[in-house]
Amino acid sequence: MANEIKNEASFDHILDNLAQGFGHMDKFAANKAGAETFAQIMKPKIPESTKLRKGEKVHLRDALLKVEQPNGAVVVGFTSESNKGYIGRFQNDGWTPKDKFGKTYVPVAGKHFWEATQREAKGKVGAAVSSVIKQELDRKVRGGA
Repeated sequence: MANEIKNEASFDHILDNLAQGFGHMDKFAANKAGAETFAQIMKPKIPESTKLRKGEKVHLRDALLKVEQPNGAVVVGFTSESNKGYIGRFQNDGWTPKDKFGKTYVPVAGKHFWEATQREAKGKVGAAVSSVIKQELDRKVRGGA
C-alpha cells in the first residue's frame, strides 16, 4: 500500500484545472456543436420553395441560422432580417386560410418539421455536446489549462 502520491505537483495541477470548471468558451463550444447538429438534421426537413416572392431575399431553408447568446448558449432559428420566422411557423404548425370577408376555408396542415427534428436529434445533439465536453475534460486532465 502506497503512503505517498508520486508526481504530486502534476496531480495538484490536474485537480486545479478540473476545479476551474468550464468557462464561457467551453460552454459555447459544446452548445455550438449541439446547435450545428440540430441545424444539419433540420435543414433537409424544411419545406423548400422553387421561387422567391416579391420582396424576398432568401428562401425559408436558407434563413435558418445559429445565434450565439452572451451566456454561452446557441439558439437555432430563422433570421428576423429575412422575415421568415412567421413563415416557418405557418409551415410548421399549419393555418386556416381566410379571405378578406372573414370566410374560412379548409385548414392547411402543418409539416411539423421542427417537432420531427427534435425527435430525431434528441440523442445526436446530446452526443455532440458530450463529445466536446469530454474533449475539454481530457485536455484539462492532460495538463493543458
